[in-house]
Order: sequence, then C-alpha cells, then structure tokens
Amino acid sequence: MSVKIYRVEGKILLRSGTWQKFVIDVPALKPEHALERVFSSITGLHKIKRAHVRVKSIKVISPEETKNPLIMHIMEMKT
Repeated sequence: MSVKIYRVEGKILLRSGTWQKFVIDVPALKPEHALERVFSSITGLHKIKRAHVRVKSIKVISPEETKNPLIMHIMEMKT
C-alpha cells in the first residue's frame, strides 16, 4: 500500500459556542486513518469532544495541492 494525502474538511464547535471551519491535509493509508488523525489532533489541541467535530468531506489530493509544508518536504525527499 502506498501513502496518500487526504484533505479533510469540516467544522468544529468551539467553547465559545461558535462553529469554526477547518481544512487539514494528512498523509494516511486509508480514509479512516486520516479521519482518526484529524480527530486526535483537533480534540487534543482545542480540548473538545469528538461529538463537536463535524466532517464535511474526505478526499484524496495530489502532493502538489497540499499547503502543509511538512508534507511538501516529505514528498520532495521521496523523489
């Protein structure tokens, strides 16, 4: 299996009661792994429950489309 880059889009309910949109690019083998990684990072960072995270879409993107500098650097090293 090869690692793909997934773009996860959605929104989170902040402690202030407002909804905040997010777009996160993560490398993963499966969409389920990408989703778990997003849940883990958002809930840990904002100290919220998973029930307060709403995922709108998960899609595979090419390495050139990502805005994450770490992923860009890793993909440059592979080539």
